Amino acid sequence: MPEMPLGKNHSVTGTGTLPDGWTLEEIRVRAADDGVELLDPATPVLLDGPRSGQGVPLAVDLIIAFSSLCLARSVDHANHHGDWFMGHRAGPGEPILCWASYGADLGAAIDGL
Repeated sequence: MPEMPLGKNHSVTGTGTLPDGWTLEEIRVRAADDGVELLDPATPVLLDGPRSGQGVPLAVDLIIAFSSLCLARSVDHANHHGDWFMGHRAGPGEPILCWASYGADLGAAIDGL
């Protein structure tokens, strides 16, 4: 079955909500990217390990997909709880491989794209 993004105008409820003061449209404007959308937080997210290509699973509650990269918010207490991790995925259905935390400030993480 093909992966379906949550959509360009989807409102997230429960634990996977956008931080206060942020909407998808504001994220699109800040990133200068009309393709921003939310992905299913069940999408596998891996934190790049000591050897390239060997990722460690990272628990997340929100994934924001941009045209070429993704930001995933960690809920893993051992790995910077609340921080945004930047990563890439090869294509739909593939896991997101993150390489670093860009802190808890979504605006700063978007600026790091």
